[in-house]
Amino acid sequence: MNKLLEKQIIQMKEIEQELRLNAKPGKDPANYLIYAVDIGHNQMIWRIIEQYGYPTKKMIGEKGMKAFWLLIQHQDYDLELQKQCLKNCDFDVESKQLLTDRVLINSGEKQIYGTQHMRLPDGKIVVAPVKKRK
Repeated sequence: MNKLLEKQIIQMKEIEQELRLNAKPGKDPANYLIYAVDIGHNQMIWRIIEQYGYPTKKMIGEKGMKAFWLLIQHQDYDLELQKQCLKNCDFDVESKQLLTDRVLINSGEKQIYGTQHMRLPDGKIVVAPVKKRK
């Protein structure tokens, strides 16, 4: 197991979570900082993949994988990264379902599991559209 890589990924997650937990909806200046951190993390994630391959539990442990999943979940500006990680990382079942729905929504499609929400113009938060089961 690569303890240094696990530590780096967990630190990245802690930074972005601190920002997200303190941001307010709308034009809060913190949202611009979140965007900047996400862009920086995007570059770091691609470097990690280039250097080590797609992270696995064997590589960075369960805690590291949960942190990596959260980083990927928030990479909405890089749909290809989300798709590739969904395909190549060994996320747990719940994380795969959440990321699957996120990728579908980001692709303009309806989600499968109903895990993603959206904010309406009036500020109300609702479940994003879900595919009807056959």
